[in-house]
Amino acid sequence: MTKTSTNKFPGFDPKAFLFLEALTNNQNRIWFAEHRSEYEDFVREPMKSFADALSASLAAKEVPLWGDPKRSLYRINRDARFSKAKHPYNMHASGLFTRTGDKHSSGVLYFRLDPLGSRVAAGYMQPEPPVLKKLRQGILDNPKAWLSLEKSLKRKGYELDYSHTLARIPRGFDEVPVELEKALKLKGWIIRKQLPRNIVCSNTLIKEVTAFAVDLLPLLSFGWHALEKYAG
Repeated sequence: MTKTSTNKFPGFDPKAFLFLEALTNNQNRIWFAEHRSEYEDFVREPMKSFADALSASLAAKEVPLWGDPKRSLYRINRDARFSKAKHPYNMHASGLFTRTGDKHSSGVLYFRLDPLGSRVAAGYMQPEPPVLKKLRQGILDNPKAWLSLEKSLKRKGYELDYSHTLARIPRGFDEVPVELEKALKLKGWIIRKQLPRNIVCSNTLIKEVTAFAVDLLPLLSFGWHALEKYAG
């Protein structure tokens, strides 16, 4: 992990948003080739610097997440083979911060630079069925800790996204207490926070995202404990 000082990241240049907005209306390879230097100067390279600076800030706060500029950031090119939307480029820039520094680890911090609304998120996003089963078992094994965690998060102004849930209690889970039914139906644990453009373009961005990660560390840790307990 690169030890970059958080003071070296001044925030994103507003031109990053101008480029992404223009890209939205120019989804063709000829236009992108003509404007590639803008992408590199205002989006790609700043995202790499952001990844290094945030990783250093998280380490200073003892949050075990970090990002590798080569492995943690998503490409601007889309894989449209299995999508109805065939535009070739993403109209935003994003990356994941994990315990391993790449995108293939459970329990993540996500950052998205987006002209339609930048945001940060944390949790267990679209986990594979074996991972989700362990997370659910963790809730059942520690009901008081889970309920306390949810209350603590609410006091800080955070709530889990309950828009993606099962209609019924998942198979294999019997005699679920009523107060845990809602949580057991979740398809993932996700909490998001919108980031105003004036924050994204300022030197307070790293501080804001780090504070969010510190607040969400108990949720991530709850999941990591469950995954480690049922690793066999």
